[in-house]
Amino acid sequence: MPLHSLALCIALCIGAADAATPSPASPDAAASAQPGTASLPPALVDTLFSAGLIGRGEPVAAFDWTLETKRPTRPARRVRERFEGGGPDLPPGLSPVVHETLAPKPRGPRRGISVRGLTVVHPGDTVLDVQVQALQLPLSPGARFRLDYDEDGASLTQHCVVGASLAASTVHPEMPGSARTIECDGRGRYHGIPVRAGATVLYFERLGVFLEVEQHIDTPLGRLRGSTRVIDFEMARR
Repeated sequence: MPLHSLALCIALCIGAADAATPSPASPDAAASAQPGTASLPPALVDTLFSAGLIGRGEPVAAFDWTLETKRPTRPARRVRERFEGGGPDLPPGLSPVVHETLAPKPRGPRRGISVRGLTVVHPGDTVLDVQVQALQLPLSPGARFRLDYDEDGASLTQHCVVGASLAASTVHPEMPGSARTIECDGRGRYHGIPVRAGATVLYFERLGVFLEVEQHIDTPLGRLRGSTRVIDFEMARR
């Protein structure tokens, strides 16, 4: 799962192991992740279509960004992602992506197929670690959808409501277009510990991707907070 996904909100905030960081991949393994739905199991593609994540709405643009995620009790993580953008062989919502962890433990580039920034699919994946229900793209104010996660001892159900738009340049001055705000709230468990989780997510309309920018976890030990910011951004030069 990519670094900034809601699916790992619990693990990131509580301070579990860096499950969100992709493991190092050999050059041969990285090269094997060819773009296109041909590299994805048909059942997984059908799931993405049914969820509303692909096949409708804005295509994913070609761009690079560097993200810094702050987590309580753990060092900040910096990652760089290069989205190659959609193409004629990909339905709207998918994009080849190269992900590289810069800090605190540098890890070399790994290639996969991004699903609107919510998750990355790698060769051999047969299921998604996030389930989406009732998502309708393009987004409109007041629209609601649901996210469910169940992975590595952490389960979470989030109900999300779409809000107002803001200029994407308020997130980073080089980012184009508008960003739609989304507020999510839900409950779950982390290795048997009951938690309540809230998050603020942005959907960048010109980019066609989601990004979680703030989250909080209410646990028996108190409230833990995390955040992600865009520290570098550049649209791809064609």
